[in-house]
Amino acid sequence: MSSSDQHDDATPARRASAPGSVQAAAILLYVGGALSVLFALTGLMSASAGGLRLAVYGLLGLLYLGLARAVQMGRRWARRLLLVLCAIGIAAAGLSLAWSSPSAAVGALAWPVVYATLLNTGPARAWFHRPDA
Repeated sequence: MSSSDQHDDATPARRASAPGSVQAAAILLYVGGALSVLFALTGLMSASAGGLRLAVYGLLGLLYLGLARAVQMGRRWARRLLLVLCAIGIAAAGLSLAWSSPSAAVGALAWPVVYATLLNTGPARAWFHRPDA
């Protein structure tokens, strides 16, 4: 009997990894969250900016890190939440276009479009619709 024919019931099945587009979205969220937390921590240490604003940046950064992990794990609620945040971001970019400069609107529009595109590929949708998600 070869080792490939043997099946050990004590060994749990290895969970498949997320598709590339989901991994990319999660990495972008990790980087953004980590930068927000880092900004908040360095600002709090220098005491040059408002403490409340820095605390909000830190809290939002931690929430982004949690959201990144949930997206990477394939949690449906995380995909839905991120898509809602994308819709809010796109609406805010539209308002920015109406009341501000087009360059500011393009900058504000870029990230929500990137996230929404990454989470709406076929493999990404399948990842979030697994039975164990």
